[in-house]
Amino acid sequence: MIVFKRHDLAWLSDTGLDYAASAIQNSIPHVTGKELRAMLFSSPPIPAIVRRQESTEDELLCVGFSFPNIIDGMRLRLSTKVPPDCVVRHNTPFDILEYETGGLPCKEAVRALVDAGNKYHTQVGLFGSVALQLATGLQYLRKNSDIDIYLRYLGNGQELALFYKQLTNIEEQFGVIIDAEIEFHEQYGIKLKELFGPGKTVLGKGLYDVTLLEKTCLESFLL
Repeated sequence: MIVFKRHDLAWLSDTGLDYAASAIQNSIPHVTGKELRAMLFSSPPIPAIVRRQESTEDELLCVGFSFPNIIDGMRLRLSTKVPPDCVVRHNTPFDILEYETGGLPCKEAVRALVDAGNKYHTQVGLFGSVALQLATGLQYLRKNSDIDIYLRYLGNGQELALFYKQLTNIEEQFGVIIDAEIEFHEQYGIKLKELFGPGKTVLGKGLYDVTLLEKTCLESFLL
C-alpha cells in the first residue's frame, strides 16, 4: 500500500485518467472533453500531484495537475480526485533527484543545495516546476521560476541553521529564489524562511489539515 504525502507525483493508469477527465469535465464545463483528454493523455505522461486531502468519506485521492501550458501568463492547473489503486507509479520529492539533471537550467544551484544538505545532515528533495521538468522532460521552468525544495532534517544540533545560511548564500550566488519546506514529525511541512524569520508561530501544512505551530514546540526537534 502506497503512503501518499503532499507534493508526491503519481502517474495514473488509463482508468485513472478517464476517471480524472470525467471529474474535471463535470466541474469545468467550458473545457471540452477532447481538449481535456488530449492534455491528460499526453506523451510523455504528466503525473498528478498529491494535494491536501478533503474531509470526505469517498476514499478517493485528492490530486492536481500542473501542465506546461501557459495561458494569459498563468500556468494551467486543474484539481480532481482519483481512486488510489489507479496510481501505477509514485515518486516522492526525494526520488526526483534520481532523475538526470543535465538539461536543468538551475542544475548548479540544485547541486549546491544537495551538497549543503549532505554536509549539514539535511536531506533535500524537489517539488514544483523543477520536479515536473525532471520527471517529464517538458519545459516547466521559466526565467524567474523558484526552486522548490522539500527537506528532511536528520541532525540533532544547530546544523539546520547552518544549512539555512548556506541556502541564502546559494540564492545570492545563483540569482534564484529557493522556496524551502521542511518536514516536521513526518506530518507537517513548514516554510524554512518562516521558521528562521520573526514571529512566534509558523504555518504547518499537512496532508489533512493546516495549523499554526508554536516555534518553541519545534526548536527541540529541528534546532
